[in-house]
Amino acid sequence: MHLLIVHHEEEIGRALQALVREYTAQTANYVASDEAALEWAGQNAECGVLVTQLESEGVDGLTMAGSLGERFSHLHTFFLPPYPLDTQRLQVANTKIFPEPIDGERLLQAIERTADSPGTPDLFHIIDLLQMCCLSGKSGGVQLVVGSEAGVVYLRNGELRHAETQRARGLDAIFEMLRWGHAEFAYDANASPAEQSIDIGWDAALIEVVMREREERALQPGGAESEISTTLLPPEPDLTGEQFGTYLVGQKLTESFWDKVYQAEQTSIGRSVVLHVLRSSLRQSPERAQEFLDTASANANIRHPSILPVYEAGEFEGTYFYAREFVVGRTVYEIKARGHTIPETTALRIVRAIAEALAHLDDHGIMHAPLRLSRIFVTPNDECRLADVAVANPAMAQLAPSQSEIQMVGRVLIPMTKATAIPGSGRVLTLIHRMQTSGEDALTTWRELAEEAKKLATMVGPPPPVLSPKKTGVFEKVKFWGR
Repeated sequence: MHLLIVHHEEEIGRALQALVREYTAQTANYVASDEAALEWAGQNAECGVLVTQLESEGVDGLTMAGSLGERFSHLHTFFLPPYPLDTQRLQVANTKIFPEPIDGERLLQAIERTADSPGTPDLFHIIDLLQMCCLSGKSGGVQLVVGSEAGVVYLRNGELRHAETQRARGLDAIFEMLRWGHAEFAYDANASPAEQSIDIGWDAALIEVVMREREERALQPGGAESEISTTLLPPEPDLTGEQFGTYLVGQKLTESFWDKVYQAEQTSIGRSVVLHVLRSSLRQSPERAQEFLDTASANANIRHPSILPVYEAGEFEGTYFYAREFVVGRTVYEIKARGHTIPETTALRIVRAIAEALAHLDDHGIMHAPLRLSRIFVTPNDECRLADVAVANPAMAQLAPSQSEIQMVGRVLIPMTKATAIPGSGRVLTLIHRMQTSGEDALTTWRELAEEAKKLATMVGPPPPVLSPKKTGVFEKVKFWGR
């Protein structure tokens, strides 16, 4: 297999050429510019791999990859972008993108994988590709195609500005494309969007859809590990055990692109809370700090029994935070991921709480985030509460119709809901099955589902009490009948 290396710096290009020749069976060639690459292509009948700088003097990797791809069918491209590895926020398994310093071993492994599967299309993981374009400050449009599916993502100066597929737009569109896995792509530097549907930093946007995809993947039977790692998030100081304003910080619960989340005690009044602390890497951005506080404010202004309230938001010694109610319990995500089941009465309470909470937000024109199972809590007494549901930025809001989320909740609850011998048994499962439908009987709004769940709650009774043999004399009767 012929391999072409394009690198403006001859010393690096020759070193890569020697590396490939020494450790693989491929024929490696080197040129220093796009012009030389096109000349080489005119003199050769085949080329299986292109290893090129993304951009440098005389090198435009995206444009050249498209040009050579038209000449050599099944050409596979590996990009060498100019940014350092430690600026990446996400790392994709089996990547085809190698920032500086170039990891020679991973590059050789990628070349060998390509050599072992000749004739396959040149596919890139959407997250890998978009991260590269953003970190390189690209503008234009990236079109992605998988079979009959197609989508486009628009960038401006390295920031995501709009995305769309046939069924979705904004972050929902990127989430849909992420589900496709690997895709062929085309890049047009002159393309521009007719609208702007994404108004947050590229890293926040990509990490948000990755976390949604990871949660969805974990809930699938036999779901494989995600190909994407977020371990490259900048390290954060651990506040466990420290006094943070009026809060004594306890154990860390989780962390995200935006914040680290702790259990804490508000010592001034002896109240347990969940403390969200904005990541230090985002504090220097006034826009992101303000969005963090605006989101806290949006949640603080909601009054609904199924939504956990935010008590306070502010700044302490240069660090932004907000505190919300702490509840003991498990999330629906944990219940599902561990393979546990719930009785119909619990499932009905979950459905009703979600439906009434989101219907309340819809009724009051409050934007809500895409529904995350890790933010739906079930307490030991089977109450259901939602956390961090409201958003201040339209780019982070749920854009898809309510029906799609209703169907998702139905798909999640069906396999984990166990039929129970209670008055009205079976009605709950019937409702959950109906939540998944898309015909004339479909439930299309949260308000409609809330009304159905409320009516059903009056028909479905609690489980019958377990009778104690010592109090009822059942043992004596059994013994007597057995004589």
